[in-house]
Amino acid sequence: MLKSMNEEGAAESSVAGREPERGPPPRSPILSGGRVLLQTVLMLAVLGGSYVIMNRIIETQPERNARQFRPTVYPVETLTVEPASNRPQLLLYGEVQAARSVDLRPLVNGEIIAVNPNLKAGSHVAAGDVLLEIDSFQFKGALSEARANLAQARATLAETEARMVAEKDQLEAAEMQLTLAESDLRRAESLVESGALTQKQVEDRRLIVSQREQAVSQRRNNQIIEDAKREQQTASIDSLTWKVQQAERNLENTVLRSPFTGVVNSESAEPGRYVSSSDVVASLYDDEALEVRFTLTDAQYGRISTDSDPLIGRAIGVVWVVGLSSYDYSGSIDRIAAEIASQRGGVEVVARLDPNSSPVQLRPGAFVEIDVPDRTYASSYRIPETALFNGNEVFVVEDGKLARRIVEIAAFDGQDVIVLEGLQPGDVVMTTHLTQADDGVEVRQPGARAPGPRGGGVAGQRTQGS
Repeated sequence: MLKSMNEEGAAESSVAGREPERGPPPRSPILSGGRVLLQTVLMLAVLGGSYVIMNRIIETQPERNARQFRPTVYPVETLTVEPASNRPQLLLYGEVQAARSVDLRPLVNGEIIAVNPNLKAGSHVAAGDVLLEIDSFQFKGALSEARANLAQARATLAETEARMVAEKDQLEAAEMQLTLAESDLRRAESLVESGALTQKQVEDRRLIVSQREQAVSQRRNNQIIEDAKREQQTASIDSLTWKVQQAERNLENTVLRSPFTGVVNSESAEPGRYVSSSDVVASLYDDEALEVRFTLTDAQYGRISTDSDPLIGRAIGVVWVVGLSSYDYSGSIDRIAAEIASQRGGVEVVARLDPNSSPVQLRPGAFVEIDVPDRTYASSYRIPETALFNGNEVFVVEDGKLARRIVEIAAFDGQDVIVLEGLQPGDVVMTTHLTQADDGVEVRQPGARAPGPRGGGVAGQRTQGS
């Protein structure tokens, strides 16, 4: 191929009219072989030196002990449990309401002539404070008229009683005259037989006795009539006395007073307004008689109802959260609602708050947190919720290893769990929620020293060779 290329070059040169150039002189085969031999010797020398140096390094390197197996030991937090009586707290929510409130209406009709300046929504009024006044002109007139009628009726009664006294005296006189006439008649009848008196004289005396009897009967009838008039007048006086009392009360009712100490919830009274007994002019509630309503689920109500401590009278705690501040109040369960709160799925309970249990006064409508003591679990164990695995499992530490226990949970109390069965007094329960937790896993409690590797020595320590 090289030859053909030279020939083509020569041909091209001849064509162009120039002489072809001469190539390099041929190389000697002896020189080429020597160079290849020299390169081979150098390569073998480098490889041999590298082998010698590597062996020397390996021989002088210190020997390593085989790494001994050491299982992982996890540091965990633990808790030694002992049986005790535990009572969890139920965290519920409810609304504050006024236990005593009233809508005030005027008891008489009329025009409002004065209004208490403190009669405004949100203001505080004391018991007996005058809230408003109604024009009393017509009520004063009615009282004067009722008193006048009563005085006239009493005068008429006095007159009737005086006539009764006179009739009584006249009756006594008529009865005396009748007695004398009857005595005279008996004497005349005895004298007729002796002829001293005639029959006509006797008849005259009998007529006198008859007249005296009629007079006595008339006086007695008059006395009965006067007695009836007295009874009638007495009844009229009683009626008029009641009218006087009614007029006096109507006059008093022209002034509307606060029935108790409380807060004005609403008002609609203005001077000049005509009001009747059907108009609500103000609404008050007692701020020292507040209650809170909340709902217990059927399960919660069933648990507490079977407790030795009754539900009624059980002390509770109330927390009112306002912005970043919270205020604590105390109270006790007062009663259970009359009907089951089926829409909320439980039983509605009403608790009465203790007055002045906090410097900040509650208001009706406030949404509050309620801490209600649950039933008491005797001989139970309290552990953190972090100690719970798979819903009903815990791990106890025995000889530095974990052992699984199946427990019976009675209730949850915040971040704690109340356990009834599955633990023994003095058990050391792991409270760290360890992901690798399983039977036989080695753990180390706080303050305990981690165990060294089996067989002695420290893992990874180097020893110098001889």
